[in-house]
Amino acid sequence: MSQPSSGCFCCGGTSGSLNLVPEAEQLALNASPYNVPSVGTVARPHGVDVDALMRDAASIRGTKPWNAPGRPSGEVRGLFIGINYYGTSAQLSGCCNDVKQVLGTLQKCGMPITSANILVDEDGFPGRSGQPTRHNILRHLAWLVLGAKPGDVLFLFFAGHGTQTKALHDAAEEFDQCLLPVDYEKNGCILDNDVHKVLLSRLPAGVRLTAVFDCCHSGTMMDLAFKYACSASSAPQCGGHMERIREGNDVKADVLMVSGCEDDQTSADVHDTATLGTGSTGAGGAITQCLTYMIQNRTTASYRDLFHATRDMLHRKGYTQI
Repeated sequence: MSQPSSGCFCCGGTSGSLNLVPEAEQLALNASPYNVPSVGTVARPHGVDVDALMRDAASIRGTKPWNAPGRPSGEVRGLFIGINYYGTSAQLSGCCNDVKQVLGTLQKCGMPITSANILVDEDGFPGRSGQPTRHNILRHLAWLVLGAKPGDVLFLFFAGHGTQTKALHDAAEEFDQCLLPVDYEKNGCILDNDVHKVLLSRLPAGVRLTAVFDCCHSGTMMDLAFKYACSASSAPQCGGHMERIREGNDVKADVLMVSGCEDDQTSADVHDTATLGTGSTGAGGAITQCLTYMIQNRTTASYRDLFHATRDMLHRKGYTQI
């Protein structure tokens, strides 16, 4: 992750046409958490044409999900992706709930989103923009950053499967990390290299991008040059420090990434998140549940404070993905 100390989350309230606050406040109650089984390594996908994606993204229109107090100085865009892989051997149970949880939390906190898109594989999901296919995810990643200028704030959330594929010509790591779209068996995965190229390679200075990946093998899903280093053995007391993990890949924008686990770890899904003590009901990802709970219950918190509080909650609940 990038520097976690410069901003803060402040919860208030907001109303609008999309109202997920009540569901976000209730989304977890009666069962035991379990580790999400890895789907194993996958074949490398075909290459990505970033210029073509940017041209395609120009036709995408987002919607304003709710009205919020205050007027942002720039655009505030959000892209929310949740995939349960219904009817497949890779089926999960809580990823679309995670999107509801995050949307409801941001709405409750009054985040003034000016344009949003929601890609989920759940029929009847409120405000859904489309299916989370490989092409659709890539073109919406391009939409998120297209035309971004200093003062703009961008937010990306992904809940689903992450996996790995053998890296090519990469001295920094043996495997590339991958996001699995709903049609991954037919059209392949989305490489971390391509996530970096589409999202970050052209993003100018003065733009803030915050990304949350609640999926397996997600520690370097954006191929950032730095991470916030804090060993699991010292949680929650660890003070943490910034550490360069690869040469090159420096970006001009202000980028903060929160991952559900390290590259060599699996994330945890929760059949019924009541065991987390968050006061909500339903299946969901452990990192999403802890993160949104801490945002909703801390009036003001720096990114660093929020990060440590979330790690502390995971640690107390017995999770190793910290």
